Amino acid sequence: MAECSYCGEKVSLPFKCKFCGKYFCPEHRLPENHDCEGLKEFKEKRAKSPEKWIYEPFHPKYREEPVRKIKKPRIEIIQRNIIYGILILITLILIYSLIKGY
Repeated sequence: MAECSYCGEKVSLPFKCKFCGKYFCPEHRLPENHDCEGLKEFKEKRAKSPEKWIYEPFHPKYREEPVRKIKKPRIEIIQRNIIYGILILITLILIYSLIKGY
């Protein structure tokens, strides 16, 4: 059995404060309910340097330049489509000749 660091109540399942490291009963488990010194120190540190814990998506530091997609020339696209068409046509002719041959 542990003892609440604030009121002295005996508890079987104490809560450990992540700011001060002490153990508390369910009623005093929150830092605000036991006048946590660690919380006060944390808030002071956080107030001194908010840029370390605040994420600003539009901050120049986080902005990336968009990558420009390079378009292929239209002739390459047409040539590729013609080649695909010829390959499909050859495949269909081979399948037809195999079926017709049996």
